Amino acid sequence: MRSVFAVLALAALAAAQRVSIAVPTAGQSIIAGNGAEVVIQKPDSLTSSTEIGVAVLIHHCTQSPCEDTTETLGQVFYAGPFNPQRPSGGSPGTASGAPFQSFYASVPYDFPKGPAVLNVAHASLVGAGPFFFNEIVNVTINIE
Repeated sequence: MRSVFAVLALAALAAAQRVSIAVPTAGQSIIAGNGAEVVIQKPDSLTSSTEIGVAVLIHHCTQSPCEDTTETLGQVFYAGPFNPQRPSGGSPGTASGAPFQSFYASVPYDFPKGPAVLNVAHASLVGAGPFFFNEIVNVTINIE
């Protein structure tokens, strides 16, 4: 019975550590050759965590719907520290008031047009133990 409780507790802790992509939104168009803001949110949690970092990547879809991109994440826009901060005065996509960090990425001019998947790979250490937590979240966008 204790092992079941421990597994459920770890699952609840991990769920509270998840990030989300606030901007761009699903289906949003981004013009190749121009920059785009990427806003990553991480809700508050009662469990302590130490952020390891994130990677922001883009992958051109070769089929519809887009293929699974968890194996091939795509071209790296950013890879480094993740330090989400509470918004002051409101920020795009952060209506919930959750801590966030903005990144600015420039889509190469020659990037294939059409649907693409924006991936965020996130890693952190959770709890007093701590245990390693990682995830990949994504949103499908359109490159023009």
